[in-house]
Amino acid sequence: MNSETTNLMGGTARRFLPVAALLGLLLVAPGCGPRVSRVEHAAVFHPGLQAKTAAVLPERPLTALECVRIALDNNLDLRVAEIGRRLATLDRKAAFGLFLPQIEFRFGYSGTDNPQLRRTGGGVVQLSDQRIHQTEIEVQQAVFLPQAWLLYDIRGRGEEISSLLRDRARQMISLQVATLYFAVLTLGDAEKYLGVTIENVEALLRETRAFEREGLALPSQRQEVETLLLESTIARDNVRRLLAETRAELMVAMGLDPFGKIELVRQAPFLPFERRSLEEDALEALTRRLELHVDDRTLEIRKREVQTALAAFLPRVAGLGSFTHSSDSFLVYSNVWTYGVGAVLSAFDGFRNLFGYRAAREREKEAFVRREQRCMAILLEVLRARHRVDQAADYAAVASKNLETAEERLRESRALWDEGMIQFSELLDAVTEKERAGFIRSMAGFQRQVALATLGDVLGRTPKEP
Repeated sequence: MNSETTNLMGGTARRFLPVAALLGLLLVAPGCGPRVSRVEHAAVFHPGLQAKTAAVLPERPLTALECVRIALDNNLDLRVAEIGRRLATLDRKAAFGLFLPQIEFRFGYSGTDNPQLRRTGGGVVQLSDQRIHQTEIEVQQAVFLPQAWLLYDIRGRGEEISSLLRDRARQMISLQVATLYFAVLTLGDAEKYLGVTIENVEALLRETRAFEREGLALPSQRQEVETLLLESTIARDNVRRLLAETRAELMVAMGLDPFGKIELVRQAPFLPFERRSLEEDALEALTRRLELHVDDRTLEIRKREVQTALAAFLPRVAGLGSFTHSSDSFLVYSNVWTYGVGAVLSAFDGFRNLFGYRAAREREKEAFVRREQRCMAILLEVLRARHRVDQAADYAAVASKNLETAEERLRESRALWDEGMIQFSELLDAVTEKERAGFIRSMAGFQRQVALATLGDVLGRTPKEP
């Protein structure tokens, strides 16, 4: 029976050696392969990004929610957050391995140039074979290990935190895209307004030059108009640059090529405004804000760490068993089974466990205080966000009133111009004032939409269709 077992184990060990060598080669070979150079990556990165942008963007203007959806599918920060969530899931699954048996397989081979001999009395006795291979399988199973249960629970809380952080990143990206969306629209209106202003100044310059030829205007007056035209042109060019940069920021937030072209639709707010009491908004924010859910789980983790520190004073019990086979023919039993139960209790470790427990208690208190700080900060954010919404509404009302006044003045100026009672420059002033009032009202409307989106984010809401 021993001979058959010896042949079986020896054959298994010899078959295992090529497999182990192949696995080692597969692990080492990737590190020896060719590396991708910076030049190669740079050559393919931007063309690939351009192709992706062309495939994602439709050939029509986009609404704010369509931009948000594209960003949630392509933003790189969200991909990093999703990878973090998957890593946390793997950490939790790895922690579960502490409840499973730990199995190890060992194989050893030894040989000597001369047999091991020992002098005994007047003779010489050989102690072992000249060539020996030994195989061992060892199994360990935790019986009482409270740290394992606590670690698994901590990893589970960590997985929940990573999911909450991913969801919060989605909310922040949504707010960022909405803000950039309305910023692009505002700058587009500013560019149009400055274009009309430049046209009016050019007309005024032509009129001034005509008056100068007739002796009705001084050269300094013409120079003042030329300076105004230059300033208006420079202002429009600056707005165009800022518009291009803001549009590029929007494209990057959407995970697309910043050099790409995008058209936007002018639309109403996608977060309806509902007037409620300050206490109701504060309660909703304290209930829905994901940062507070993260702080809740962080506090739970700190409590488990306190329990883990206490568990360090308890014994750790594990069962073990092993099977050993040796090819040494001088052994009476070539196969040996070993089994038993082991326990480890830390008696004195230089007060490390004691100080570790006290530090865990302090970290628990810190987590509680940080959660309270976050709650107070959120209450302040709610108050400020509501005030920004009210201010934006007031500015929008004033802008609408100014636009009505400017339109009425323009109608009056046109009537006076038709009757020859005012100069052309006065009519241009009325036109410019009307365009300016329209731009200000449009900007006030966009600011109100951004304020509403910010309030929704402060309350923990997610952008949705109106």
